[in-house]
Amino acid sequence: MYYGTTSKKVAKHQPTLEKSSNSTTDPLISKNVPPPHAPQQKKTKHGNNFKSLAIYLYNLYYTHLHFNRLVFIVQHNNLNVQEQIVLREELKRKGAILTAVRGSIFGSVIRQSIYSNLLPLVVGPTCLIGSNVGDDENPRLVADILNIISNNKKLVLVGGKMDRSLLDLEGFQRVAKLPGLKHLQSELIGLLNSPSSRIVELLNRNAQDLVFTLETHKNNLGEPNSGEK
Repeated sequence: MYYGTTSKKVAKHQPTLEKSSNSTTDPLISKNVPPPHAPQQKKTKHGNNFKSLAIYLYNLYYTHLHFNRLVFIVQHNNLNVQEQIVLREELKRKGAILTAVRGSIFGSVIRQSIYSNLLPLVVGPTCLIGSNVGDDENPRLVADILNIISNNKKLVLVGGKMDRSLLDLEGFQRVAKLPGLKHLQSELIGLLNSPSSRIVELLNRNAQDLVFTLETHKNNLGEPNSGEK
């Protein structure tokens, strides 16, 4: 099923599925900037109008894929309505959103994006976990989402993206182990302040050592005179 237009060319160099996230690419889009408008055809290839629900879902999946800096593609073993409600609430508390997708429509969205390498992951019952929460709001976001997925026997993480980098399970696990931005900033400030404090410490120590040495030398000089009459 095809919902997009062919007027927009897909980039030749597709992102490849990586096992780790070592790149320092800029976020795909700023949090305060609205997501790009989904390309849309008015007619199907058979000349029929698209159903309003299909158009709505296409735009919804397009927004999730392009607007969220973090996207987890998860296969689920037929989550029922109550299980989805509980899972949504749990993810919402961490700053993430759960969306069950229709594979044919979501596949069409992926196929026309620069993330087309994710297409083989959309097999069977699939849902998206997306978040645009920054590191300053929740520095453990990736680790929190991974814990929620691993603790649910009906969920299997198959891959996803962080900014423009595509990640598999191992890649997300490595990202989860990285320290938060605030922690790195504090370490950097400590590193920058360390040389000056070290110099002061050494200067104080040398001065104290010098005083101690002079006092010892004075006492040694005074000892022979103490025996004289």
